Amino acid sequence: MSELSKSEYQILRYFYEFNQTLTKHELLERLPKLNENTTAAVIRKLLSKGYLEVGEIKYSQNVLARAYRPSIPFGEFIKNEYGEVVLKKLVDHAVSSLKTKQQTEYFSNLITERKNLIKKNS
Repeated sequence: MSELSKSEYQILRYFYEFNQTLTKHELLERLPKLNENTTAAVIRKLLSKGYLEVGEIKYSQNVLARAYRPSIPFGEFIKNEYGEVVLKKLVDHAVSSLKTKQQTEYFSNLITERKNLIKKNS
């Protein structure tokens, strides 16, 4: 995968944040500050670079539209872009910054869900 521009990082980050397939129109509805033409161009670039993929075809404004999603998991993206050491530091920082029992339980539940998914797919 090739280097990303600032606008490509921004749009890709939104797709990771929303964590679901989105059409261009749905993305623009959620983020009205984005320019429609620029967003369309950036999505095309991210598709051609392999960072986004078409996740599904669905109705958007009464027409069929492509809904996009990141082609690789966020952790893998960070590892590929910044290296495994940075990813480990990021996870270590996240764990060490947990301050409440509720935060710790939330994080623990995420790990448990992931373990169950891995076990199910093995």
